[in-house]
Amino acid sequence: MIREDANRLFISHLQVFLSQTPHWVLRQMKIRRPSAWGFHPFDRDEEVAEIERSFLSKHGVGRTPIVDLEGLRNVVGVVVPHAGYAYSGPVASHAYSVLAEDGAPATFVLLGPTHSARFPGYATMVDGVWQMPMGEVPIDSDLANEIVQASSFIDINPEAHDREHSIEVQLPFLQFIYGDRVRIVPIAVGFSDHSMTQDVGRAIATAITKTGRDAVLVASTDLTHYGSAYGYAPVGMQPFEKVHEWIQGVDRSIIDLIVALDASALVKTVAEKGYTMCGATPVAAMLIAAKALGAQSGRLLKYATSYDVSGSSELVVGYAAIATSK
Repeated sequence: MIREDANRLFISHLQVFLSQTPHWVLRQMKIRRPSAWGFHPFDRDEEVAEIERSFLSKHGVGRTPIVDLEGLRNVVGVVVPHAGYAYSGPVASHAYSVLAEDGAPATFVLLGPTHSARFPGYATMVDGVWQMPMGEVPIDSDLANEIVQASSFIDINPEAHDREHSIEVQLPFLQFIYGDRVRIVPIAVGFSDHSMTQDVGRAIATAITKTGRDAVLVASTDLTHYGSAYGYAPVGMQPFEKVHEWIQGVDRSIIDLIVALDASALVKTVAEKGYTMCGATPVAAMLIAAKALGAQSGRLLKYATSYDVSGSSELVVGYAAIATSK
């Protein structure tokens, strides 16, 4: 008990220190602190409680996961949403439950879109730690450097990760399941076309193969963003039942392409139809890498919209958890 109290006091003081430290100093120290205000709690105990609620929700898996250290390690990559835990956490829990049942990977390569930073290509970090409420998450430097060397479009750019939530909100789930075993390679995705996506996907697979790393790919995306605040309401807002059915139909067409592991059709369809899926290229890069690493099939684990979870019809976002396996 004394040790627990001491650890909590240390973490509390560290969080205060980090919150008062300028970003340029943190970058010198190679620390990336939490910045996704409102998406997840910044308190350790609240974080744990929120994740437990996600797993136990009626839209969650209904139980908290237990890692199977003898798992077959057939899962190559997963797709997970990245909204606030109250909305997308239950859907995300399905992907993380499958990962726990599948074993304990050494590293997680996380790809997520940027919502505020504007830059071409892909950006990663090759050293340092992400300071989270449940503790530090170190970068797998060897794998990160190999990925950068193998790609023409991945830059070493820690600043691209500042104030971005799409990758950050995945880390507490991983820490909840795997504790301090978690190692990551974070890859933020800016402006990208399919040729860049192919390059990055192949580079990730090449680096994982070269290093022999037991790694899982995690692609972060939400699906349709519908409503006036998103500037996207192709079929209006009433009657809502028909609107919701339309959203589900669009999302289903996107999910079908992901399950089929068809990265090219995914990027093309989202672009040509003007769909508001925010992470088409991160998912496509994951699919390309997953297929190169032996993935043979995709499986939808859970789909729901924010309306299903919250009952609010003013703004609606689609969420899916999908696994790709050997």
